Amino acid sequence: MFADAGYEFASTPKEASLIWLRTKFRQYFNHLSEGQLINHLPNQRELVEKGDLTKNIQSFYASSPEACRDVAPFYPESYRLYVPQERERFFAALPREEGPDNMWILKPVNLSKGRGIEIFSDLSKLRRRFQRPDPNDPDRYIIQRYIKDPLLLDGKKSEIRMYWLIASLDPFLVLLYPEGTVRLNTLPYSLDQLDNPLIHVTNAYQQKTHPDYDPDAVLKWTFDALGQFLAEKGGESDASFVGRRLVETVKGQLRIVSQSSHSNLVRDIADEGYFGLYGVDMIVDESLKVWMTEIQKGPGLSYSNPVKRRLIPPMFTEAIGIMFEVRRRKLLGESLEHLDSMKRFEWVINEAS
Repeated sequence: MFADAGYEFASTPKEASLIWLRTKFRQYFNHLSEGQLINHLPNQRELVEKGDLTKNIQSFYASSPEACRDVAPFYPESYRLYVPQERERFFAALPREEGPDNMWILKPVNLSKGRGIEIFSDLSKLRRRFQRPDPNDPDRYIIQRYIKDPLLLDGKKSEIRMYWLIASLDPFLVLLYPEGTVRLNTLPYSLDQLDNPLIHVTNAYQQKTHPDYDPDAVLKWTFDALGQFLAEKGGESDASFVGRRLVETVKGQLRIVSQSSHSNLVRDIADEGYFGLYGVDMIVDESLKVWMTEIQKGPGLSYSNPVKRRLIPPMFTEAIGIMFEVRRRKLLGESLEHLDSMKRFEWVINEAS
């Protein structure tokens, strides 16, 4: 990625203008030199850890209803099962009788790539497993109401990923890239096989590592392909969804996510050149309502297929350019209201304006 963007690799981290790591990045947080950047926020678990994200969104909705007034509820009903009060509230709200309206998806809070996900419609099984959790189970879980009416593309469940950037914590600068990828499952959607990840878990890792994976399956669409599909399916009103409607909806949702996490993101740190380039995953239902499901720390920046090969290089190059400009302007005391390096990224939050 960096070579394609015109950057050279430094011999040591100390000589680098930008330190980019997937793991073992915490050792650098308190040792950045002036002007140096690193691609993580010290407290980013408040965004990317599913339990903390759930906590922050719920707290923000409860404490700031006015700030949420213009954004419809977008995060599926969720409970942290490792918090006794929430676990009790979840089971108290469950009906005694099972039914198709009571499907839930269980997610370990600290795993990614769709690992550990289970879908439940058997409420008795849920009760047996979690009303008295196994103290030897090392994982913590959240449970979300399953979106059982997803938008089907060629009969398959789909998910959208877009890319967003926290460029500064003080002032708070958050941006969204207005294009992403559409991810499809391998097998046609059905509620008959809840334990089959090829039907229900929209994650390329889960699809490709399954023994029944078809290597010829199309797993990704462009936004243009989605727009064309919607135009053929529902006409111009649906086709326009992929343009401004989707982008403005996601910007509104990310604004709430960012604001809900900000006080925890800045806790006990100085703004020393930290930033985060994240993925946001969304499921669109058949009525074209956008449900945000997760924030991804590792947003998938490989050029693993033609769709990403077209999308990732310009997005990544612009994001890095924005970060170098933000850092330079901060060191020089210049305004951050307008950034010359912004081409396609759009403001979600700009506290400098």
